[in-house]
Amino acid sequence: MPKIHSTQSGIGYGKLTLWELADPAATVQAAIELYGSDAATAAAWCALTANFDGREDDYRFWCAVFSKLGKKLQAKALSLTPL
Repeated sequence: MPKIHSTQSGIGYGKLTLWELADPAATVQAAIELYGSDAATAAAWCALTANFDGREDDYRFWCAVFSKLGKKLQAKALSLTPL
């Protein structure tokens, strides 16, 4: 079970991040299955939303997903390009 981190002061709600719940590689596959060619756009949107909400750990998670998606989609596009 994921470990919940407490706040610095020890008072308030714990902090649970996507890093503790999901694997970026599995999220890449799920995003491609769900969004197809728009998967990178969806990941970028999630990264921006997390950033604007002040969720730094989630922002870094979605940036990792976006980066992996870009590489995977680029490799796929190159394999489909006729020589």
